[in-house]
Amino acid sequence: MSREEMRFLTDVAARPLSTTVSRYERLHLSRRRGNAVRQSLQKGGLIQHVRIATRSGQVVLYQLTDFGRTVCRSLGIDPGSKSRESLEHRWWVKRTAEHFERKGYEMSREHPIKGNGAIDILAEKPGQRVAVEVETGKSDIRANVRNAAKGDFDRVVLVATSPEAVEACRKVVEDQQRTASPAVELMTWLDVS
Repeated sequence: MSREEMRFLTDVAARPLSTTVSRYERLHLSRRRGNAVRQSLQKGGLIQHVRIATRSGQVVLYQLTDFGRTVCRSLGIDPGSKSRESLEHRWWVKRTAEHFERKGYEMSREHPIKGNGAIDILAEKPGQRVAVEVETGKSDIRANVRNAAKGDFDRVVLVATSPEAVEACRKVVEDQQRTASPAVELMTWLDVS
């Protein structure tokens, strides 16, 4: 493995939410050389891409494969702990938190709530406590809303990250409107991009 490939692998392990352009700049790689290194690591099965649709097109992120994590350990590179959340989910949680911060909210991620649960984001400002759940459509949205309802929140915001997730969330929001508080509202990836 080349020195550049080791540096790239180390950077993917440490910064999976980094965009390709940022990674190349940080590693001082030209686009041509960066692409060659990235493709070599992909062909070797060490990293895989995750495409995320955004308002302006798409972002491509990279994460270690299980084999890549093993190779990192053997090279003395810390692969970090394996997240139970998908890379897509983590990216949208970050973007959503940035959106609420721009609106003047204080943020707390993975905020614990009654029982054995947590919400993705707690957004707070004087007089407002908002539970925010980022939904990719791959989790139990109803259970996430029920879980959030256990907390002392003024409202729950679901942020759907794809058209499929919007449809799934819309059904839950409609059902919740017939029940009680807290109020549940729907936002999409277009609102936080």
